[in-house]
Amino acid sequence: MTKNPNFRAGWLLCSLSALFCAAGAARADDEAAELTSIESEEGSNEEQPKLHATFAHGYPVRFARRPLVLDEGMVRADGRLTVGGVFGPGTFSSLDIGGAVSPIENLEVGLSTELTGAVPAPGGVGLITVLFSPTASYGDIPIYARYQYGQSEIALAAVDLVLVLPSNTDFSLTAGFPLRVLELFDLFTMDMNINIRYRNGDKYAAFIPNPSKNTADFTFSGASIVNITDHGYIEIGGGVGLINVGGGEGARNVVELPFFIGGGYTYEGKVLADIFAQFGWQPLMIANGPPNVDTFNVGETWYVTLGATVHTRALFGTHKP
Repeated sequence: MTKNPNFRAGWLLCSLSALFCAAGAARADDEAAELTSIESEEGSNEEQPKLHATFAHGYPVRFARRPLVLDEGMVRADGRLTVGGVFGPGTFSSLDIGGAVSPIENLEVGLSTELTGAVPAPGGVGLITVLFSPTASYGDIPIYARYQYGQSEIALAAVDLVLVLPSNTDFSLTAGFPLRVLELFDLFTMDMNINIRYRNGDKYAAFIPNPSKNTADFTFSGASIVNITDHGYIEIGGGVGLINVGGGEGARNVVELPFFIGGGYTYEGKVLADIFAQFGWQPLMIANGPPNVDTFNVGETWYVTLGATVHTRALFGTHKP
């Protein structure tokens, strides 16, 4: 039987239409699968945390990402050489050596002034400290304990207690409340400290005729730290303090404004070591000071510090390899 030409043309048209529809559907399925794959990859990239360099069991190499206390089982040794000005003839110089350990998680105890997130302390304070000038002597001994009670991906909070045993100056007892905000905008870390200090003496005793036997200090300090690389960092900081509260006549409620800049390099090997330098004034400005003390005494309050800290791996506890 002869087929109708119109039927053949219709059949061919239907076949071609079905073929195009099938190809279009396959292409749409491929595009949808590709889009789903891209969205899945983007989602996984967003959910995946940014990796940071770590030492041993996971202690951060980046100075700006360090916790406020050592990890359990870690030990730190530190030393610094400080040279600076003094109110009077000569130049101040000292060598301070100290150290710390974390006996349990979130607790650090030590005999040192190199607390993470703290504005640099004056020279002449350490477990072993020698003053070379202006008069040769031994410095004071600090004993501290710090407990980190709050920790998240973006902030760390702690409380510390510091005693300074006097072999050169005055006994003091300080309660501190440090806070560290980690790498804001993936750029800089903010350190903030509130300190309340009792001093068995008068900081400005040399400038007034009747110094007090007991004074108090209230200080707020802070710093910003930027890690240029995982191993190199810079820092700048300062603060404001109400010093000598209850001091002798002529030196009551002195306001001090310290300031410093610095930087360092972190070496990573069998140990983690920071080599650093700092320059600043303790303080840069003095307001409401005693007689014969100017507002800006930059020639008498400057200092330069060169130092190093060495961190071991966890020697005991849950992080020990």
